[in-house]
Amino acid sequence: MSYAFAQYRSSQVSTASPAQVIVQFYDGALKFIRRAHEALVNKDIPGKGVALSRAHAVVSELRLNLDTERAPELSAELDRLYVFVLDRISEANIKCEAKPLDAAIKVLEELRSAWAELAEVPLAGRQASTSQVIITGQVGK
Repeated sequence: MSYAFAQYRSSQVSTASPAQVIVQFYDGALKFIRRAHEALVNKDIPGKGVALSRAHAVVSELRLNLDTERAPELSAELDRLYVFVLDRISEANIKCEAKPLDAAIKVLEELRSAWAELAEVPLAGRQASTSQVIITGQVGK
């Protein structure tokens, strides 16, 4: 990656709202899961391993940054979904099958869609209680 591109990406993250950063995390997880899916279909075992490892790291980071104190019920539900996705990643890795990743992709796409909608709403237009409940990740604080 070029230095200019790295600076651009760094600028994107540092100027993004917490919701936008979370959307970027979902984008990364989906990108790596799709790469792993393709690698499994093509019997590219080393490629599968790299992509699944990266997807696992991104989803684990999302899970670790849940704010259980501010939004315990939402955090518990997101945690359950992240565990489900991590289980599908592990299953695909162990069985060398792409099919378990389909469910992981579906869950992450739905979560990404919800966060993307939230990220589009101007911060001033949100009710304080809504943003406190929805923005549970510590990323971007």
